[in-house]
Amino acid sequence: MVKKQHKVLSLILCLILAVSAVCAGTVGAFAASGDTVYCKLNNGWTKVYAYMWKDGVGNNKDWPGVEMTKVEGDVYSYNLTGDFDKIIFTNGSNGSGQTGDLTYAGNGKIYDLSAGTWSTYVEAPTSATTATTATTATTATTATTATEAPTSSGDGVTVYLKNEAGWSKANCYMWTDGAGNNHAWPGEAMTSIGDDVYMYTSSTAFVNCIFNDGSTQTGDLKTMDGQIYNNKTGEWSVYDLSDLQVKSYTADPATGVYIDTDVTLSAEAQNRNGAAVSYKFSVTNENGGTSVVSDFSSTNSVVWTPQTAGTYTITFDFKDTEGNENSRTTTVKVEDDSALVKPVIKSVFPANNNLIKVNTAATVSVKAGGGKTGTNLLFYKYIVTDPNGVKNIPYYTLNNTYSFTPTMLGEYTVNVYVQGSDNTTVTKNYKYTATNSDVTVPTTSPVPTTTAPVPTTTAPVPTTTAPVPTTTAPVPTTTAPPVVLGDVDGDGSLTVKDATYIQKYLAEFAEYSSISLEVGDVDGDGRISVKDATEIQTKLTK
Repeated sequence: MVKKQHKVLSLILCLILAVSAVCAGTVGAFAASGDTVYCKLNNGWTKVYAYMWKDGVGNNKDWPGVEMTKVEGDVYSYNLTGDFDKIIFTNGSNGSGQTGDLTYAGNGKIYDLSAGTWSTYVEAPTSATTATTATTATTATTATTATEAPTSSGDGVTVYLKNEAGWSKANCYMWTDGAGNNHAWPGEAMTSIGDDVYMYTSSTAFVNCIFNDGSTQTGDLKTMDGQIYNNKTGEWSVYDLSDLQVKSYTADPATGVYIDTDVTLSAEAQNRNGAAVSYKFSVTNENGGTSVVSDFSSTNSVVWTPQTAGTYTITFDFKDTEGNENSRTTTVKVEDDSALVKPVIKSVFPANNNLIKVNTAATVSVKAGGGKTGTNLLFYKYIVTDPNGVKNIPYYTLNNTYSFTPTMLGEYTVNVYVQGSDNTTVTKNYKYTATNSDVTVPTTSPVPTTTAPVPTTTAPVPTTTAPVPTTTAPVPTTTAPPVVLGDVDGDGSLTVKDATYIQKYLAEFAEYSSISLEVGDVDGDGRISVKDATEIQTKLTK
């Protein structure tokens, strides 16, 4: 009987070990750069980010991670850039809207946000990122020295690769989820057309593509018909082989544009023979009305500030002194922020890349909107970081301008925060370069070119002198005006400067070393604290 019990116990232990081994195998999966993880966005979020990390190794990006790319329906994907084994899915909010710490389930797995479970994504391409044995392409065509880009035939697309990474050959793997691919991995060989440029034309308009040399590869890319991808910089751009080549054309910002937002329109074109190029920028509204922002000139960057909501077509026209012409268009959707709850930064002046002079005050001016809730007030905060990484001590204020004086050469970063009365906050970063040279401070409004007219007549000279008073001025008999509660800076009125004064006093700034308890104890609790500064701000908003 004892032997039988031992036998049964041994079988149970073996079963437990077997189950443990299986469970251990499902706890985690080997994560490799190039893997693709998927997420089913079915829990009410409007977007999803993937934050991945591995203890002792690092993460894929600062919180909230990398925004995932929509694949189809409610399925989103992220292509791993490192060997991470932990993941959190988040909607981008701080402190809310996120899963717990999850263990990466492996390449091609999908996480259901609503159910909280992993499963295999059956539509995931299996050959694009998991291929381990690269084979030599057998369909490569003989390299040519074509000087013009072939056009797509039928329903296919044509893409180009600028081989600045020094690959010995180039393949293009294309696919559409649920609709197959152009060829088994590593795809089809691309054709060299000279100048380190490769070309490939597909027979079907596939949605996604990967460029590779059989071993090294890009991430999953969206196929851009007629554009060229640089395998060193990781960027798509227009590929133009005409005599007047368009290199780029952009509207910045292109999304999240509201009425009165400054949109910078920029373009670059080049004549093959070096002839001078002129640029024209115009906008067309939904009703077909067209306005010229800037007529043909050498200026290749202008600011357009829309005043009406709607979808606009931006037209970039190019011409050169040889008589060549070219054109490109893009669309920008402009929204109305008159009832917008969240704050928005419409522009900061001066904008990025402006020069500032050492030991000379530089002023930043912010144009913001939204914040239509509560008191409908917007509060501003400015964090200035000098070239050594030293930051100022910031406070929120009602002032939409801020001045600082750079004390050393190099790049300064200004983080601009705009907060609504419900504490919803938006922020943007701007960079300035401090120099010893004199700089021209740009202006937001044109400087008049004419001077004021000089009057032709002089003021009449009085014929009589002012009467001499016969009495002396009376001596005032009144006392000093009563103390204003909260007027800690002593200017006679309650302003946001008083709240800032208390904050700096509490931070032990040398020049803010004393506050009268009678004046500064705004909330009446018998001491000076940050509550008194908050009470002042509350009084001002009312």
